[in-house]
Amino acid sequence: MLSVDPTNLILTVVNLLVLLVALKIFLFKPVQKIIAARQAEADKQFGEAAARQAEADGMKAQYADSLAGIEDEKKKTLQAARKDADAQYQKIVADAENKARQIKEDATAEAQHQKAQIIKGAEKEIADMVVDAATKVVGKQSGAEIDRSLYNEFLDKAGE
Repeated sequence: MLSVDPTNLILTVVNLLVLLVALKIFLFKPVQKIIAARQAEADKQFGEAAARQAEADGMKAQYADSLAGIEDEKKKTLQAARKDADAQYQKIVADAENKARQIKEDATAEAQHQKAQIIKGAEKEIADMVVDAATKVVGKQSGAEIDRSLYNEFLDKAGE
C-alpha cells in the first residue's frame, strides 16, 4: 500500500511551490508581458484605424460639401453665361435692326434723290420742247392750222 511520509509530503509541497513561483516568474510574467504588448499593439492599430476612418468620413463630408459647392458654382456660371448670351443676342438684334433701319433710310433717300433727278430731267426736256415749239411758232406764221400741227408735234415728242 501506499504510505504517506510527512517529510516526503512537505518536500513535494515545497517543490511544487518553488516550481509554481519559478513558472510564475519565468513563464507567466513574460507571457503576460507579450500578451499585454500585443494587446496594446492591437489597440493602437484599432485606434489608428478608427482615426483613419474618422478622417476618411471627414474627407468624404468635405468632398460632398465641395461637390455641392461646385454644383452651385456650375449653376451660377451657367446662369451668368445664359444672361451674357441673352444680352449679346439682344445687342446683335438691336444692331441688326439699326442697320436695317439705316439701309432702309438710305434706300429711301436714294430713291427720293433719283426721283428728283428724273423729274428735273423731265422738266428740262419739257422746257426744251416748249422752247422749240415757241421758236417754231414765232418763226412761222400763226393760224389755227399751224397751232394744231405744233400741238400735235408737241404731243408726239412728249409721248416719246
